[in-house]
Order: sequence, then C-alpha cells, then structure tokens
Amino acid sequence: MALEGSIKEFGLADILQLIYYQKKTGMLLIEGPIDRVKVYFNEGNVVTIKSARRPEDNRLGRILLKKEIITEKDLAEVLEEQKNTGGRLGAILIKRGLVTREALTEIIERQIIDQIVHLFSWKEGTYEFLPQGVPVDKDIGISLDTQHILMEGLRIVDEWSVIEGMLTLDTIFRKTGAGLAEEDSPELDDFEKEVLSLVDGENDVSTIVELSSGDDFAISKMLVQFLERGWIEPVVEGAEVREEIAKSRLPYSMIISIAVPVLLLIALGVSGLTVVLQSLDMFGRASTSSILSSLREEVELYRMQKGGYPERLPSSSRDEWGREFIYQKTDSGYVLLSPGPDGKPHTGDDIY
Repeated sequence: MALEGSIKEFGLADILQLIYYQKKTGMLLIEGPIDRVKVYFNEGNVVTIKSARRPEDNRLGRILLKKEIITEKDLAEVLEEQKNTGGRLGAILIKRGLVTREALTEIIERQIIDQIVHLFSWKEGTYEFLPQGVPVDKDIGISLDTQHILMEGLRIVDEWSVIEGMLTLDTIFRKTGAGLAEEDSPELDDFEKEVLSLVDGENDVSTIVELSSGDDFAISKMLVQFLERGWIEPVVEGAEVREEIAKSRLPYSMIISIAVPVLLLIALGVSGLTVVLQSLDMFGRASTSSILSSLREEVELYRMQKGGYPERLPSSSRDEWGREFIYQKTDSGYVLLSPGPDGKPHTGDDIY
C-alpha cells in the first residue's frame, strides 16, 4: 500500500515515525501552498532535506558568511566551481579547507531540524513516500536519528505555540529607527545586543537562531519583545508575494476532483496512455527543477559579485515546455518559478 495522502488526515509526525520504525529508504515529498519539500531517508534516518523555496546551499553560504567562516570572495569562487563541476557545496568547502567537516555538519544538522520543525506547523498539504536508493553523502555523512528529530521538533512546536501568529521561522525582520537607536544601549545585555545585531532585513528567524548562541524559543521570544517595543518590524513584501501565489493556486482537492475523472476516461479508452503521460510529466518536472537549481546558483553568484539580486535573470533559460521562467525581485530576496505543464503561472502545477 502506497504511503501518500493529506497532512490533515495523517500528521507529519506520524508519517516520520512510520518511516523510522519500518526503516524505509527513499524520499518523502511534501507539498503545501507555498513550498515543495523533499526529505530523504536512509534506513529510517534523515540524511538531507531540500526545499524549493529555501535552497540549502544558499542558506548554508549565507550562514558561513555571517559567522565570518568564509569571505564573499570564497563563496563566489565555491559557487562558480559548483556550477562548473556539479559538486556539492559542502564537499567543495571541505576540499578547499575553508571549513572543517565538524563545523559544517553541525550547521547542516541544525538546518535539517529547523526545516522539519517548520513543516510541523503546516495545516494543509499532501505527502507521498517514494522508495528509492538514498546513499549517505560520503563527504559529510549526515544521518540524523528520526526519533531525536521528532522529539526535538515537537518540543519546539509546543514552545512556539505560546507566540503563535507573531512570527515563524521564515519571518524576516528589519530594525526601525528606534531599534537602530537602541542597538548600543547600555541597558541591553550582550545576548540581547547579539540578537538585535543579527536583525538586518535579510536573515530570517531560523538564520538568526543558527547564527546566535541561544536556543530557538529564547531567541523567538526576544524577537517578539523587540517587535512589541517597536524596535523591529517584519519585511512584508516577500510574504505578500508568497501569499498572493498561495491564494491564486487551485486547491488540491479541486485538482483531484477534475483530474481523476479525466484520467479514468483516458485509462478506459487507451491502455497505457495514462502511464506514458505521467512519465513525461515527471520527467519534465524533474528536468525543470534541475534548471531552476542552476538559475538560483547564478542569481546567488550575481548577488555575491554585485552586492544585490539582479533585476532580471542572468541567463535566458527556458523550462522543459519551452516557456520563460518567472522571476520577481523583492525586498527580501526574489521569487523564481516555472508555470509548469499548463503554462499558467500561480496554479497548482507551478514548479519552484
């Protein structure tokens, strides 16, 4: 029996527990209104996670920069090598001696836990587990105990319920005039100064947590206090763009109600045609996702070299259906997507 369904009916924690106890190896695809996340397992343990909206390499590079482990020049060179060789960012960093394996592993493990904790907050979405070979990365070798992630994740979610609705791990804040004035105030302790200094209009909450010396909940509570004092404010444009995308998508239930009868008629009329169409669609989506990953690397490389995101895409690549990618620069970064097989942006088959 296939492991797939709705998050409303079968929670993510239950899904992870089932995969852990059955020691499954494969990829869990989780799709929600604003993101498409892939969690990879090897014998029940998590080895990596990939978010369409929050590319791991982009966040890793930014964290290493903020921690002053590498320089802008180092990152630009590593991204260029990655683009030319197709290698993993972490492996290249270790090979060049820019970061130790231990330091890199600690950062990546924190990223994985934070992203899964973020998934626990999803109220709607679908999941599907696809058995497949998932080798452990020979250069870094991360394999996280799923039970540990579950306990840690549920603990954090329980704590976060106290400040629910005021921020999420994705929220980006910037300082107000009052916040800039308070930055060097003698009334702030070293920890408060550290957290306030990391509010820069670019770091989201999860990045501030990763860069600081405190735990998730303590830092989040502190950010809420800064917000209530009027020292910081959320960067809203990026959130508004994502909200409009989410609003304009067809609900998953509507897609199913339309697609199932059509596919059923095709299956009854022409044997095997449905399988062929599905295979072509899967190939197109996979290939387009790969092109999108390359484009994101070009955008990040441009930012490293020019100091800001480009007004338009550096290259004129097209998706597997011959259509231009949709790119929009925002105050908090950018939105990049393919309109998918139907060619219509902001519908249920968009690819991020």
